[in-house]
This record gives sequence, structure tokens and C-alpha cells, in this order.
Amino acid sequence: MKSVFLGWTRFVVVLLVLQVGFAGWGAVSGGGERVERFIVHAANGGMLFLWLMVSVVLAVIARPGWKTVMLTVLSLFMIFLQGAFAYGFGTEGVPGGIGIALHALNGLGILALQLLIARRAKQARDAKRARKAEGALA
Repeated sequence: MKSVFLGWTRFVVVLLVLQVGFAGWGAVSGGGERVERFIVHAANGGMLFLWLMVSVVLAVIARPGWKTVMLTVLSLFMIFLQGAFAYGFGTEGVPGGIGIALHALNGLGILALQLLIARRAKQARDAKRARKAEGALA
């Protein structure tokens, strides 16, 4: 199960990288095209919320260590905050700019956190394989 969790975590990392790309893709366009492009960003963000809920369940089942499970829960909480940052400060003026800046920084934080979780998941999987190989040699 640790291999499944590792693969899933890597899948989520790819989606987060795409999310950053979708944000940039929307930011460099104008007019109605900009709205259409940000729809892709928003839709992928909604799916990321779902995928991170699945990640928490997989982390609990895979048992990669309690710190890894808690980091996975933290990433789910951080993705929940994304909507608050994007819409909670309004869309105009300085408050809107602050909200979007927090949205962007939090998004990059989620990506960094998921990279850490993937590394910890790989370490847990490798440790399990080492124990299995050690038992086969004994």
C-alpha cells in the first residue's frame, strides 16, 4: 500500500505543477479569454481538493508514519484555504491584491509540502522493501 500512496502523491504533485501552469496561462491572457483560462485553473483546483481528500485516506491506510499523515492533512487544510484567499479578500484594490498574493504563496507552499510528502512516502516504501529483503535473507 505504501507504493500506492507514493504513486498517488506523485500524481498530486503533477496536478499541482499543472495548476501553477494554468494560473500562469490565465494571467498572461486578457478579456474573455482570461476568464476561460482561469476556469481551467479553478476546475483543477476543485479536483485537487478531492484528490487531497483521497490522499489523506491513502496515507492512513498506507501508514507511512504519523508525521507524513499529518503533513497530508495539512496539505488538505491548505488547499481549503486557497478559496478563502482567492475570494475572501474581494477582487478589487489592495485587499484583492493581498488575497491573490496569499493565494499564490499558499499554492506554492502546498506544492512544496507535497514534494516533501512524496519524499517521505518513498522513504517509507524503501524502508519496507529493505525490511522485506532483510527477512528473506535471514
